[in-house]
Amino acid sequence: MTDVPLQEIQSRLKIALRAAEQAGAVLMRHYGKLERIEEKSPVDLVTIADRESEATILSELRFAFPKDAFLAEESDGRDGARAMAEGVARLPWCWVVDPLDGTTNFAHSHLNFCVSIGLLHFGVPVLGVVLAPARREIFVGGVHVPATCNGLPIAVSRVTTLSRALVATGFPYDRRQRLPQLLAWLGRALERAHCVRRGGAAALDLCELAAGRLDAFYEPGLAPWDLVGGCAIITAAGGQLSDFDGTPHHVFAGRTLASNGVIHGELVDLVDGPGAPSWR
Repeated sequence: MTDVPLQEIQSRLKIALRAAEQAGAVLMRHYGKLERIEEKSPVDLVTIADRESEATILSELRFAFPKDAFLAEESDGRDGARAMAEGVARLPWCWVVDPLDGTTNFAHSHLNFCVSIGLLHFGVPVLGVVLAPARREIFVGGVHVPATCNGLPIAVSRVTTLSRALVATGFPYDRRQRLPQLLAWLGRALERAHCVRRGGAAALDLCELAAGRLDAFYEPGLAPWDLVGGCAIITAAGGQLSDFDGTPHHVFAGRTLASNGVIHGELVDLVDGPGAPSWR
């Protein structure tokens, strides 16, 4: 990766923090008060809070950095992500925005939702700001930016075996068509790990791994806006990311493993070893 300019990261971090705080305030104005919830599909929701939060973030970022590229969940969707995937490695700066990760949780007044703002530098995650407003937590980290939660340093756990690990996962939007694969992975995780959690907001799962509250994470079918912010924070916290087969991770690939690094080989074997289901 090309060296990341310190001054460019610092200026973008300042604006990303402001945008996240403003978007978090938008979400909390709607929290517990939603009157209308739309369905992109029977298991994929969108609310007025998603759209207002995204508009707030993009307004801040575009005003400050008009020459940067942008990819946002509600504005661009998966078609936009597919169109950008091949060319993102040529873009010096690309903001990737999830205005409300955990919409289903939010719609049910569950606390586990967040704003995720990530920044790519020639396709590589270099900055993440993830705000969980109902939990009053903000995670930050990236290149030249130490990993923190509410300003305090965080780091991945020191768990040395999968059998002692708390593993997080999630289920893609086509889960009803993928049940045999998903249940097979879940069974393997329940058999091999200490236990399994499903939080419902991938960006927060990644941040909790960075903070040492979780030890490993796997999930297929994630989009770049689910990943970029949390991936930058995990890397800053000393963690490891890969594809399911252990090859280098790419936020547009849709297959994500993350761990404290020590147990990463066991995690790869869990999802891609003998007897594991394939993901196509």
